[in-house]
Amino acid sequence: MAGGHGHDSHGHAETATATPPIPEGAFLAPGNTEMTWVEKLYLPEIMKGLGNTFTHLFHKTFTVDYDGTQRDDPRKFHIPREGYRGEHYLKKDEAGHVKCVACFMCAAACPAECIHIEAEAVPADWQDRERYPKRFEIDLLRCIYCGMCEEACPVDAIALSTTYNVVADQREAKVYNREKLLHRGEELGISLTKHHYRPDGIPGHVPEKKAGGH
Repeated sequence: MAGGHGHDSHGHAETATATPPIPEGAFLAPGNTEMTWVEKLYLPEIMKGLGNTFTHLFHKTFTVDYDGTQRDDPRKFHIPREGYRGEHYLKKDEAGHVKCVACFMCAAACPAECIHIEAEAVPADWQDRERYPKRFEIDLLRCIYCGMCEEACPVDAIALSTTYNVVADQREAKVYNREKLLHRGEELGISLTKHHYRPDGIPGHVPEKKAGGH
């Protein structure tokens, strides 16, 4: 097209892309520079890093051994807040029997499907129920500690404690059976406690009555 300077074949004007000006006080970052043959050896850089590490060996340490030995020192032993959901335990009734009636409500409510129960008829001298758990297991490696089992239990037989720091070197050790869950409640001294719904506090914690309340 005659006289078509600055226009394309369709007659549109060509627009030149202008580089925006650099703001005052700003600097462009340098590009990737070629490494020298000394830098390519990497040994000098490694020695620099090791030298920096060794200088810290002679500085005063500020870390604290978190070993749980001093329970009155919050830096060494963490006390969870009220309402914290830790590892589970099973409760006993006044006769010393496991309170669970093997109704499977906790297993049905569990979103992680980590509770496994096998029911069995109670001994002849148990007059308060028909069944009890022959097998009661919780796989704590699958558990998400949501507390749904605790809320679903109609007889207040299972609850979550504030225990959080029990470790194991084998997967099987984190599958708690009925005996271990009962022992945990005895160990904590809360195997006979009544559960109060959160945020009233930890299992067994009785909230204070409000002024004028009953």
